[in-house]
Amino acid sequence: MLCDTASGVTPLITMTLELNQVAPQVKALGQSLTGQAHLRSEAKIKMQALLRDYSTAFTELHERVVRAEKVQQQQRFDWVGAAPTNEALAESYPLPPRPERATVIASDGSQILPDPHAIALYYLINVGSIVYRHGSNLKPETYNPKPNLYYDPADLMDEQGRLISLGEVNVKRDMAEIEVLTELAPRYTEANEPVIALMDGQFILRVIDLPFQQQQEYQQLYLSQLDLLRDSGALVAAYIDRPRSTFVVALMLLASLELAAINENSLRSNEFRHLTDLDLFDFLGPGERSAIFSLKAKGLDRYSHAGHGVHFFFLNVSARPNRLNLARVEIPAWMVANPRWVEALHATLVRQARLTGGYPYVLARAHELAIISNEERQAVEMMLALEMRRYGLDPAPSAKQFNKNLLTEREGFAVKIRN
Repeated sequence: MLCDTASGVTPLITMTLELNQVAPQVKALGQSLTGQAHLRSEAKIKMQALLRDYSTAFTELHERVVRAEKVQQQQRFDWVGAAPTNEALAESYPLPPRPERATVIASDGSQILPDPHAIALYYLINVGSIVYRHGSNLKPETYNPKPNLYYDPADLMDEQGRLISLGEVNVKRDMAEIEVLTELAPRYTEANEPVIALMDGQFILRVIDLPFQQQQEYQQLYLSQLDLLRDSGALVAAYIDRPRSTFVVALMLLASLELAAINENSLRSNEFRHLTDLDLFDFLGPGERSAIFSLKAKGLDRYSHAGHGVHFFFLNVSARPNRLNLARVEIPAWMVANPRWVEALHATLVRQARLTGGYPYVLARAHELAIISNEERQAVEMMLALEMRRYGLDPAPSAKQFNKNLLTEREGFAVKIRN
């Protein structure tokens, strides 16, 4: 046992989680997963049958989508789901020949969030990006734009004098990511080869946590960046690994209902609630993609009006027949209009994912370049503390944070002693 002789307090380094009380709940969780698997298996059979039956029933499905949207709007909600385009829903689309040369650009960001218990209020955004030129025999090019440290009260506080929300920091990070893509893409689009600007996560900018006026402002800025990417000649896509979406499941629920039976109650009584879209497309073979769907969701009208209406498909990037590795790939409407662009994207994403065994290489490297380690966070704090002392300021954390730091140091010391 360790004793803090300075304070006379003997810290108790013990486990605070009562594992003996968690164990029965873990057992119950395992049993629940088994039961859910049985329910999912039955529901999946029915849902995949609907997918086959309505594979080319585009008119009937569109009528059901319109009906569901009207029903939900009466309840002041928007229906969220998928709608068919012009591809058979139950078909799998094979891996096309890959372009001899293709350039893939990716960016990713990370942040140090503002902490009222830290020695000072600030936040920091860091972005990493990479360019991979397939078929060129050139090494990947990495870019690290200057990190942005925000400390001015205008950046830290909203109009009511409250600390900036975590949602707005995340939006600023996402804007920094796409701005890097917009800056880099024109440097490579002059060559006669596909140039793909690849984003990690969803295609749209998540602004739902912000006040309405800020939502409008950021969305307009984001759409302007998308316009620049389109005008540069680059293809644009967003990659979601292991998605939990239920967009196509929602469409199949509509397919299971007669048009007149689509109402608030039938939409709530969802027999497919145990399923996700991944369950529906587990028939995709290595390198194959699903049909392309359009996304119907709240707040997407501005994207559609700007020509960037969100579409998506599911892609099995696995190279092994007995191992499924599905991702959802989101693309704008103007890309869907050109099948050659979709084929180039399809082939290049599979090629990228197989470099790492299942996830696009450029996204993995961009994340590595952007991530802010604990050591780097501590270094920023040390630099800040030195600068504050230079000007006669006291770089002291709150009492709460001081005690947390003290406990962390003691636990770390105890681990070193035991080792």
